[in-house]
Amino acid sequence: MPAVSIVDIARIAEVSPSTVSRALQDHPRISPERRAEIQRLAESLGYRPNQMARGLVTGRSHMLGAVVTDVTDPFVAEVLKGAAAAAREAGYGLLFAMSHRDPAQELTAAETLLDHDVDGLVVISSRVPGRYADLARGGDRETGDQAPVVLVNNELAGRRIFSVQMDNAGGAREAVAYLRQLGHRRIAFVAGPAGGRSNRERLAGYLQGIAANGLGPAAELIVNGGGLLEDGPRALAALTRPEVVTDRPTAVLCYNDLAAIGLLAAAARAGLRVPGELSVVGFDNIPLSAYATPPLTTVEQPTGALGRAAVESCLRALAGLPVPDVVLQGRLIVRESAGPHAPRP
Repeated sequence: MPAVSIVDIARIAEVSPSTVSRALQDHPRISPERRAEIQRLAESLGYRPNQMARGLVTGRSHMLGAVVTDVTDPFVAEVLKGAAAAAREAGYGLLFAMSHRDPAQELTAAETLLDHDVDGLVVISSRVPGRYADLARGGDRETGDQAPVVLVNNELAGRRIFSVQMDNAGGAREAVAYLRQLGHRRIAFVAGPAGGRSNRERLAGYLQGIAANGLGPAAELIVNGGGLLEDGPRALAALTRPEVVTDRPTAVLCYNDLAAIGLLAAAARAGLRVPGELSVVGFDNIPLSAYATPPLTTVEQPTGALGRAAVESCLRALAGLPVPDVVLQGRLIVRESAGPHAPRP
C-alpha cells in the first residue's frame, strides 16, 4: 500500500496541502479546532511525515548521529540505548556508526554521519577528541553553524563542542578506599586504552586513593591493558610473576568490568580463590557483572543517563540555549568479588 501523503489528507479534508502542512506543524495561522481535526485525520490514515521533505522546509533533518567504538561493548550499548530513548522522545531519529576502536575510522564514521545531514553528533569514548574542531561543517543550513558535537566521557574546548562525562577519578578513589577498609594494602590497577581520557582519570583516581589511604605507590602494580576481556589473563600473569612482584597484591581495581571479568576467569583457571586470595573490583556495572562468578563488585557508571544527557545537550545547542558541560557521579556496587584481606600463612 502506498504511503499516505499530505496531498491525500488535503483531498479528504477538502483543504489545500499547505493548510495540512501548517496544521501538522501546529502553525498558529490555523485555528486550534482545524489543527486538531486535520491531525486526527492524519493519524487515522496512518500518515508518517517524510523527514527528508520536512528537512527541506525546516533546515533540519531531525536526525542525530552517534559515533561509537564498538556496539558489542556493553558499556557503549547501554549509553546508546539511553541516547536513542532521549532522541525518540524528542521526535528525532538516531543513526550510529562504529569506529572499531580505530582513531582513523572514528573520523571517517563522523564524516559519514555528517554527510547524511545529521543535525548533531554524539561521540562515545572518542579516541581523537581534538580532531572534532576540524569537522566544522554547516549543521544548520540557514546559519551555517557547525553541527554541535557532544563528547561522552571526554572533553574538548571549542565552539559547538560540549561534554558529558562521569567523575572517573572520584569513582576510582571510592573503590580504593573501600578496598583499604577491607584491610588491603597491596592494591593493583589494570589500566585501559592508552591515551584515553577515562583511563587517565581512573588511573589518577587510583593513585590519589593510594596516597589518601597511606599506601605507597608501586609501579609494578600498574598493568597496561585495553579494556578488554583478554586483559584479565595478561594482568594476572603480570601480577603473579615472582621476578616482578615480590609481594603479590591482594586486591585489583580494573579499568572496566570486561577486564575484571577476564581476570575472574583467569583466577579461576589458576586455582586462585576470589575473594579469599584476591579481591577484584571493576568499573561500569555492565549487566553481565552481576552474573560473573563471583558477582562483581564495581563502580557503576550511569550509562543510560550519560546517553540521555548527551542528546539533551545536543538538542539544547540546536535550540540556541546555553549548554553546560555535565559531570555525573557514579556509585560503588558491592557484590561478592571483594572481601576482607586474609594474611597469607
